[in-house]
Amino acid sequence: MNTFPNTAAASRYRQTEVLTTSGVQLIVLLYDSAIQAVELAGDGIARRHQPDKARFLGRAVGIVSELSSVLDFERGGDMAKSLYRLYDYMLSEFTQANLRNDASRLNGPLRCLKEMRGAWHTVAQQQASIS
Repeated sequence: MNTFPNTAAASRYRQTEVLTTSGVQLIVLLYDSAIQAVELAGDGIARRHQPDKARFLGRAVGIVSELSSVLDFERGGDMAKSLYRLYDYMLSEFTQANLRNDASRLNGPLRCLKEMRGAWHTVAQQQASIS
């Protein structure tokens, strides 16, 4: 029995969702993915399951690094600088959580990601109501 068609269908759905969303909605999706990855990494640490810890921390690092790399310091000014510092803090905490196998080091970044996701979600809803 092959389960790949379901996986392939889910992958196509996610790809279609990404291709049809606005930039702001895409940011919300990135935050959703980062939040999920951090939660799953914390679970992997708690269960002492190194493969899950590594995979999901790697995913969280990748997403936060990407969000950081696209900051526009010219147009974003102080906001971009603040976000850069926040992303740097998260990356540092991910590293410490990994090195120390300490899921509590993920609590601060998780709170930050959820707050930021909420703010971007509000912006996305406002944009949708204008369209």
